Amino acid sequence: MNPRQTQEQIGLFPVAAAPSAAEVDALRAQAAAARDAALAGSVRRAFSGIGRFLAAVGTTLLEFPERRATFERLRSLSDRELADIGLSRSDLARVFDPDFRVPAAPANANVRPLPSGRPRVA
Repeated sequence: MNPRQTQEQIGLFPVAAAPSAAEVDALRAQAAAARDAALAGSVRRAFSGIGRFLAAVGTTLLEFPERRATFERLRSLSDRELADIGLSRSDLARVFDPDFRVPAAPANANVRPLPSGRPRVA
């Protein structure tokens, strides 16, 4: 006992009874079950991530020959043919980027439409 505490003060805070061995075992079992569930979830997420990674690599490898052939075909076009489809030579490197958009404005800013609707170079 602390000599600075009186018997009255000690009576205000009753000492809790120690848990029984069965209660301790039940708490240990709950803690072990929670730990095992967390570990299983982590392993499941890890294998799922590895699976998604392997699927992405497989898709990329399967699509690569077609993408390369398309790039080579575009690269073989003349500047005039590229302009006809709305691309410039500098756009070829970015064609396969997911967020690439063909520019809405014509590549040549000097092009003005004729009254008939056909473009005219100034």
